[in-house]
Amino acid sequence: MNIYRRTLSVLLPYWKQLTTASFSAAFYAILTGALVWMCGPLLMTLFKVDAGFAPTNLTNTTPSAVAKGTGFMANVASILDSIKVGMKDAVDSLVSSGSPERTLLHFCVLILVVVIAKNVFLYLQGFYMAYVQQSIVRQFRNNLFEKYQRLSLDYFHRRRTGQVISRVTNDVLVLNESVDIGFNRLVTDSISVIVFFAFLIILSWKLTLMSLVVMPAVFGFIWFIGKKLRKYSERSQEKMADVNSVLEESVTNTRIVKAFSMEKFEIAKFFRATHEFFRSLLRMTRIRHLASPINDTLATVAGVFILWFAGRQILTGTGELDAGDFMTFLLALFSMIKPVKSLSQIHIKLQEGIVAAERIFRTLDAEETIKEPATPVAIEEFTGPIRYDRVSFRYNEDEPVLDDVSFEVNKGEIVAIVGPSGAGKSTLLDLLPRFYDPRAGSISINGIDIRKLSLKSLRRLMGIVTQETILFNDSIRNNIAYGLEQTEMERIEEAARIANAHNFIAEFDKGYDTPVGNRGVMLSGGQRQRIAIARALLKDPQVLIFDEATSSLDTESERLVQEAIDKLMKNRTSIVIAHRLSTIKNADRILVLDRGRIVECGTHDSLIAENGLYQRLYTMQFAGVS
Repeated sequence: MNIYRRTLSVLLPYWKQLTTASFSAAFYAILTGALVWMCGPLLMTLFKVDAGFAPTNLTNTTPSAVAKGTGFMANVASILDSIKVGMKDAVDSLVSSGSPERTLLHFCVLILVVVIAKNVFLYLQGFYMAYVQQSIVRQFRNNLFEKYQRLSLDYFHRRRTGQVISRVTNDVLVLNESVDIGFNRLVTDSISVIVFFAFLIILSWKLTLMSLVVMPAVFGFIWFIGKKLRKYSERSQEKMADVNSVLEESVTNTRIVKAFSMEKFEIAKFFRATHEFFRSLLRMTRIRHLASPINDTLATVAGVFILWFAGRQILTGTGELDAGDFMTFLLALFSMIKPVKSLSQIHIKLQEGIVAAERIFRTLDAEETIKEPATPVAIEEFTGPIRYDRVSFRYNEDEPVLDDVSFEVNKGEIVAIVGPSGAGKSTLLDLLPRFYDPRAGSISINGIDIRKLSLKSLRRLMGIVTQETILFNDSIRNNIAYGLEQTEMERIEEAARIANAHNFIAEFDKGYDTPVGNRGVMLSGGQRQRIAIARALLKDPQVLIFDEATSSLDTESERLVQEAIDKLMKNRTSIVIAHRLSTIKNADRILVLDRGRIVECGTHDSLIAENGLYQRLYTMQFAGVS
């Protein structure tokens, strides 16, 4: 679909507000034009210039007197003159009185009424347009965030966090500014130009044609500027995404930055990103701001030429306009310069908005590789087995991660997975909750391919505790009860006690209402891990997935977390990427993974006896640990 049509389709639900804003803008422009038209008669009233400066051959002009000759142009001139006289008569009927003083008073009252009405419409236009703009910003941000929740992990792995955030912040604001200009100024300025141009034609079509000689140059320059800006705008928005990325990474990894004393390095990196954004923005600004002075100069040249040409005729008494009409013509001509300049900027700003819209819609159209099945099957209970049947997976075509992996996990079993770094252990477990789908083979639960199950019911069966525990910047209570609204405090405390977390939570002044900070930075690694275990426990999952949940902890924290894990695994099916000996010894089966394939399978004792890869890993990593 055309990008313009698609963007405009977002505005359809707000057609009432847009219509109100557009009509208000139209009336505002018309009333602004009415004020300009009244300047001529007001001048004649104040200074009585008709007696001294009006050309004698046009005094008491009537349509019949002017429309001499025959032919099409004479008829047009007659019609325009009739309209001019009719508009003057309309003003005269409103303000004319027996004395100039009373006529002036009527003029003042009429001007006051028009100005008040004009500003009422200006307010209505601004209010309803702001309503539409903020609604669009909200809608796009909501749509983007909703889309992010549906996209699979591989989408985010290929993009920097700052780029993802930039779509929701910077790109939406750029598009919003274009919508503002495209409707607020487009309606007002277009009607203003039409009104003022109509005045010019009615007053003197010959002078108007003379003033239009610069228009082709103006619009040609506008087109050229818009084409250039579209290219520069895309680069600028990408550089802004880079700034967001550097900022997000530096704030998120501030502990590492300080640990390695890399503050100056990060500052320099951020300065480079902002400098590149500054340069791209400067290029775009240089091109954008060329349009206004050049168009202004061209329009002023036309206006000055008209002033010299027609003003000289007025002074010599040979022109077709009286002094009041000429003043109205000049005011209309110069009043038209501003909306014409504004319209020239609209095309430029729309090009920037189109770039932002393309990026937003590209994100909204991104392929969702993990899709809900057309007719999803809901699974309420895990009765087993979990079966991996000849599963293969790769992130990139030339980098296989898993190759023809097959095994089963029965209900109530504890299955441990070990292997060297990069063997594919985490990927193997990521396939079970459908963070990714296998490239070949299948995974089934209760004999049903998990791709046929509803994602919600599949993931509801599982509790996942990873090596890197991520907590939300919220209270301990809300982190434990994540996603479970209206959970009783007794259940939260019970889960915390089983996870060996209640005691340290009780020591905080605010207890369970203690904020944990960004990513749980206010807690130690062991405390964060126990909060995560309590969160998994409160969910009461039937299948537990542990991804090296104790590998980064000190000895005391490891002991407490391992106790919590043992309690959590009781009477549950568990798949564990093993790191500590105690977990491996308690496992019903151990799968040894190497280069994406299962190379050994058995119990701890049987694998030790085989004197294979497991025995070598045990010797290097686990010997002497109990």
